[in-house]
Amino acid sequence: MKTEFDDALRGIYHEYDEVRPDEQTTDYKQIGPLAVGSVVAGLIAILGFFWLPFIIVAIVGTVFGILAFKKILNAPEEVGGFTLSSIGLALSVLVGISASIWQTWSFYHNAPPGYLVVNFDDMAIDSKTGKVSDTIAALNGKKVYIKGFMYPTNRQSGIENFTMVRTLAHCKFCSPGTNPADMIAVVMEKGMSVNFRANKPIYVGGIIEVNTEFQPGEIPYRIQANTFR
Repeated sequence: MKTEFDDALRGIYHEYDEVRPDEQTTDYKQIGPLAVGSVVAGLIAILGFFWLPFIIVAIVGTVFGILAFKKILNAPEEVGGFTLSSIGLALSVLVGISASIWQTWSFYHNAPPGYLVVNFDDMAIDSKTGKVSDTIAALNGKKVYIKGFMYPTNRQSGIENFTMVRTLAHCKFCSPGTNPADMIAVVMEKGMSVNFRANKPIYVGGIIEVNTEFQPGEIPYRIQANTFR
């Protein structure tokens, strides 16, 4: 037999069932460790500007970011972290590319530790005396690092000695020019050889020998090279 109490009780449950869904909060989505790892790797990869191996961390961060995106796309109702993955992926890619460019530029333009950067302008012959300047003469026997171009040889590989010239024009016209200071004789250290590099600058480092008593037709500078970039 139904009673007023049963009706009242049934009404309470009815109201509870209708109200409960409205009071529920948004379902929680788990943020995957790959998304977090991508951001962390991107931040650590900043050290790649100072030490080359850390660029690998940027690659790892990029992979983490891509995998995190795949997980989110495969289970969008369960896995969150889309914004975090985006930040991590973008940071890893940006830092990785930037650090790689910086390291490449530094490798070619910065002298190795203990080398003095010089250029062909520094090595110009004194117009009044026709001799090597005292400043350059004082470098005899010291380590220098200089940029120039490779004068064509009769070989394309396994080159152990060659002439370095000031500008690309010397190579194009196949003439090192009449100014002896526009040329440097380069001899690679024993066991070292290089390949010919056309139309691109080269960077040579080594011990310079300065001949202050050079005669007409002679090259006053010679570098015993141990670095070729």
